[in-house]
Amino acid sequence: MTMNGKMIPQQEYTFTALPTKRLRMLEGWAMVKRAPGYVWQPTTIDEIREVLALARSGDRRVAPRGAGYSYNDAALNTEEIVLDLSHMRRVLAWDAESGVITVEPGVTIRDLWRTTLPDGWWPAVVPGTMGPTIGGCAAMNVHGKNAWKDGPIGEHIRAFDLLFPTGKLQTVTPEGDPELFHAAIGGLGMLGVITRVELQTRRVPSGVLSVRQRAARSLAEMFAVFAEEASAADYMVGWIDGFAAGESLGRGLIECANFTDQGDPRFLQPANQDLPSRIAGVIPRGELWRGMRYVFTDPAMRLANTAQFTRGALSTHPHLVPHAQFHFFHDYVPNWKRAWLPGGLRQFQAFVPASFAPAVFTGLLERSQRAGIYPYLCVFKQHRADDFLLSYQVDGFSLSLDYRVTTRNASRLDELFASMRIPVLAAKGRFYLAKDDALHSSEYVRSMGADTIDRFYAMRHACDPDEILRSNLYRRVVPLEAMEEDEEDE
Repeated sequence: MTMNGKMIPQQEYTFTALPTKRLRMLEGWAMVKRAPGYVWQPTTIDEIREVLALARSGDRRVAPRGAGYSYNDAALNTEEIVLDLSHMRRVLAWDAESGVITVEPGVTIRDLWRTTLPDGWWPAVVPGTMGPTIGGCAAMNVHGKNAWKDGPIGEHIRAFDLLFPTGKLQTVTPEGDPELFHAAIGGLGMLGVITRVELQTRRVPSGVLSVRQRAARSLAEMFAVFAEEASAADYMVGWIDGFAAGESLGRGLIECANFTDQGDPRFLQPANQDLPSRIAGVIPRGELWRGMRYVFTDPAMRLANTAQFTRGALSTHPHLVPHAQFHFFHDYVPNWKRAWLPGGLRQFQAFVPASFAPAVFTGLLERSQRAGIYPYLCVFKQHRADDFLLSYQVDGFSLSLDYRVTTRNASRLDELFASMRIPVLAAKGRFYLAKDDALHSSEYVRSMGADTIDRFYAMRHACDPDEILRSNLYRRVVPLEAMEEDEEDE
């Protein structure tokens, strides 16, 4: 080949075709983002190495995947390799004296607490569902209802093994390699494949929590209650009525929970943490989602939210709740997300510094109502900053808004989300990539800071010089990747 009269050496490509028997259509948990991928399910580190070697030799890209609980494209990799680690699910060691547990990446939150609770220990941080894997939780650095006190799960990881795309395996600790530790935790799985995690769990005095509920008649009261309860509560979460307007805008209920030595010791047994399989002994819990489909309309949800607030405002006495029932709201109704079909759901979650949060959250709720698109579920939490490189947490608060996707509102949701990102970015807010589905690379850089993105990209180049690890999420939010692809297109 010649260019300007000069011979240009041709580069040899060894692009490898992948076996069609491994091709599957995968989707994010929210059932909106989907992509075909070639799926491998290794059970050993050597099998992971084989997949990475195949990718290096065949100019292919690999995205790690756990249980697929990230809402959108974090574990999707269009027409490329998806490394499903859910079959690496062994508990490697459990020390009931120290509360330290060592697991493979496919061990789930459910596996974790069912192992530790009988000995009086509970995971220090858990998300709102017990289905995610520990490897996935580490890659996205998940948080729970104690984020303002105990930070994300990464702060309770003592060590992890990271398998680089080159085949090198390294044990990473916050003391031995703090830069790599704080970049890989929350690093979207793009620095290496996590093959082992060592976690510190929390000693608990019983299998139950003492839970109190408080009502807030406005968003201002919601902030005020959190300020009053933050020093004493062990866990705290707010629910907001997304339909309430005017002086009632942002009204909702706050659950405050504390550890207690009360309660029947039998609740330390996992079987007694589970909800009964039938409601009132008659209706199978696993079938409740079918009826929820008829509730997911604006008129029905408006009535349901009003009823929930009215009833909750009358329930102020403390009551004992098993740990699993308190934490795992999303598991209360098995398969509940199917009620959002056929369109699925989209969530907008903003993390905003405390000084800006009241005004920004007021604006988000008002924008949504003006657009005539109401969030069916709104969750309010408090957070603090941490040392992880790609941290989404700030010294402030988060508001998550869940919307049902329909053929009538799909394009308007795009417009609404774009408009809602503007005030969040102006307030130096951030976004949680495990939930986000629309953030553009320029917006991500603005939220995180160009220096942070440059540091992550330099770390990625050191860990994965051939850029074997990629996912649809990474392609979407990392600007250097987008620039390279634009240049290739030209």
